[in-house]
Amino acid sequence: MNLNSRAWHSYDRSWVTIPGLLGAIMAFGVPPAAGSDPVEPLRLVDRVVTQDQGAWVIEYRLRRVGQVGVIATPEEIVAKVEGWVSNSRVASHAVPRWSELAATKPGLAAVSEVIASPDESIRCRERLSVSVWTDDHPPAAGDLLTHGAHRPVDGDALPPIVTPLSLGPGAIVHVRLRLDHQHILQGDYDPLLGARSVEIKLGGATVRDLVALDQEQYLAFPRFTWPEPPEERRDTHHAHSGPDSLHIEAHIPGRQFYRFPERPVRHGARMRLRFWYLVAEGTEGECRVRLAQIKDTPISYRMLTHGSVEECLKSVGRWTKFERIVPIEGEATKITLEFKITGDAEIGEMWIDDVSFEPLGCTGPCGP
Repeated sequence: MNLNSRAWHSYDRSWVTIPGLLGAIMAFGVPPAAGSDPVEPLRLVDRVVTQDQGAWVIEYRLRRVGQVGVIATPEEIVAKVEGWVSNSRVASHAVPRWSELAATKPGLAAVSEVIASPDESIRCRERLSVSVWTDDHPPAAGDLLTHGAHRPVDGDALPPIVTPLSLGPGAIVHVRLRLDHQHILQGDYDPLLGARSVEIKLGGATVRDLVALDQEQYLAFPRFTWPEPPEERRDTHHAHSGPDSLHIEAHIPGRQFYRFPERPVRHGARMRLRFWYLVAEGTEGECRVRLAQIKDTPISYRMLTHGSVEECLKSVGRWTKFERIVPIEGEATKITLEFKITGDAEIGEMWIDDVSFEPLGCTGPCGP
């Protein structure tokens, strides 16, 4: 199985247990009375499971198979997901814990307290959010992302859901479940793993499924690249690979240093810092690089002194490559990178080019 690709699972049209890679099971309630339309006229067509960083996205396509149309009001749309969850890569999540979520109106969202604690760095929650739409009434552009996830939202705000839901004979309804791991340190990178039972109710129809979310599809790292320095801080006359480079000037106030924007990092990773530098002849003082690791939570901001890197760039008059392996601390959430010329003389220049900060030694697929 290619873990870096979408895994589609198709089902036949039987009303009994359906074999599949993940051992999926569907149940449709009690049999209909003789001569009547089926009480629960939905059939599971297929399902796609994708990992979106530290979240799971499960998308179902369901078909209306009755002879007449049905309408599901907002009160009749419910999604439930439950199961034992853990992740052996994270010490606090090594022991399986129960997660139970039931999303109903008005927002079709729910939160489960997986690890309760007043300490935000320990507390773990799981959030279920649901989108439902039909082919006739797709969600508005921008409401859903390409990875099957909701766009980032604050609080309980979610993309609109077209209700009441009207399904004619043969109509297709899409149900998308997103399970977010909400943890300050591990939430963005380590999905909660385990078999989940899923129950979806649309009007009088109930679809049940068992989904084995027990293996990560890839090792997640932050989706981030440093932006180019401002144009006034770039020099087109000196560059290692072109068309320009970062220019540090000791004699101009405010330009003796440059700090890149804070960058999110994966806890416990091994990263490689690389760049090329050129120190001008006659530069006085020291040309230095400093990388600092930070634990940033909603209630605190702390420098992690053991994870810092600070070195003097001693080569003068020629482009020189700098490379260091940086172990990321277990509590780190961000890093900062800064270049500067120190000293009282305020004489000298330095150029920096081709800066990169990439994961080292991935044993499997890395990134989405």
